[in-house]
Amino acid sequence: MSVLHQMLGRCAVSQNLLTSRGWLLGQQVRFRKRKANEKLMKPDDKSTVILGKVKRTDVPSIIGVSDKQYPILMQWSKPQRIETCNPAISGDIGGIEHFGEVDRSQPPLELEGSEALKEVEDEVRKILSLEFSRNKDVINKLRRGVVKSVQRHKLDENSLEVKIATLTVKIRNYQKVLIDLYPYKNQPLKHDLTYKIAMRRKLIELLREQDYRKYEWLLERLNLFYKPVPRYDHVEISRKASIERLTDIWCDELKKHRIEKYKESLQEEQPRFLRTKAEKLKHIMKEEKALGLEQTVFQSDIDDCLARAEAIEKTLQDQESVPDTFLLYKEEVEKEQTFIN
Repeated sequence: MSVLHQMLGRCAVSQNLLTSRGWLLGQQVRFRKRKANEKLMKPDDKSTVILGKVKRTDVPSIIGVSDKQYPILMQWSKPQRIETCNPAISGDIGGIEHFGEVDRSQPPLELEGSEALKEVEDEVRKILSLEFSRNKDVINKLRRGVVKSVQRHKLDENSLEVKIATLTVKIRNYQKVLIDLYPYKNQPLKHDLTYKIAMRRKLIELLREQDYRKYEWLLERLNLFYKPVPRYDHVEISRKASIERLTDIWCDELKKHRIEKYKESLQEEQPRFLRTKAEKLKHIMKEEKALGLEQTVFQSDIDDCLARAEAIEKTLQDQESVPDTFLLYKEEVEKEQTFIN
């Protein structure tokens, strides 16, 4: 008896015993095909798929803190974080389709220039072509064409331009695979994609320091955009600190709104105040003349008050009211109370 039969004999356990312990079904589900009701629906339009989107988490209510007694006047939602594998973050514009289609009637790289391939029949040549090859061979063929367009000479395989072009083809292929795989995931591939994006960013930064003109030419050639990573101290986003900052902004906007309202009310009262002042000055001038006192109020003072009142009224009429735009503060509108008799 072979070693394989001995191992199978040792592992043979009654199916009833395994099922009664409840782990046989769990073991078999891993290897069987998914049923129709267990499969996830794939979207028809893949353009709406966002790679690396982290789901928002609901903020639980804090025990002992009552929002009814001390209500929070602004809404805070945790920002949506997108990982590096997303094309909007990595800088890959247009996807792998930007490099064009590969002629699948051509042989793969391993059979290029083969004399024996030229002597075989057309059916054999077709079977050995890229039409019946793996996607890996098609990507290698595409990578060779992109590398030839950026390399310095025919034997250039180690320059920064070649390395960046090679990584770009791999990155865009990985992104296409992940989008086609959605809503299912491939975490090892996603990890490798993030690693390659970080490696390419370092190479682009090095090329930018060495030869800026070639750096710009390469970005245009590969349809890339590069944004240097800012160097800053990482601050963890938390609910409490964010609400405190939002509260400070809300208080500043409330203060500004009330000051502007008070200023407008004072400007509207100025014409009435000046006319009242003119009447009182006129009364004082008559009393001084009647009592024979030294005159301290003149007609020019009264006319000046009336002229200023008319000028201010005209300015207020011609002035267009521009509503203030605030980031958080919203003016409260008092609701009319309806009483039922």
